[in-house]
Amino acid sequence: MKKEIYGNSATVFLQGRIDINNSEELRDELNELAENGIKRIFIDMSALEYIDSSGLGRILYFFMNYKKKGGSMELHNVKNENVKKVIEIVRLDKIIPVKDYNVE
Repeated sequence: MKKEIYGNSATVFLQGRIDINNSEELRDELNELAENGIKRIFIDMSALEYIDSSGLGRILYFFMNYKKKGGSMELHNVKNENVKKVIEIVRLDKIIPVKDYNVE
């Protein structure tokens, strides 16, 4: 999992699969950013091929707590149709802003 930090913002780049086997790594990465004073987190999903309920749950749980503490988060560049469909089915896109910046 790659990340870029610029000022008080950061982008986390998700790749491949996020599932029960590695969703704790995502949680730890997000918590570390928050603990280090990052106020805006962008999760780039352009290279994400699959995410299961544990991955979505980690993102949602983190977002709800992070927002209460004044942080903001967006999901960016959801390219995979199956990932996009899952996000829409669970209505995560109604809770967390989803933006497409046409990154290839």
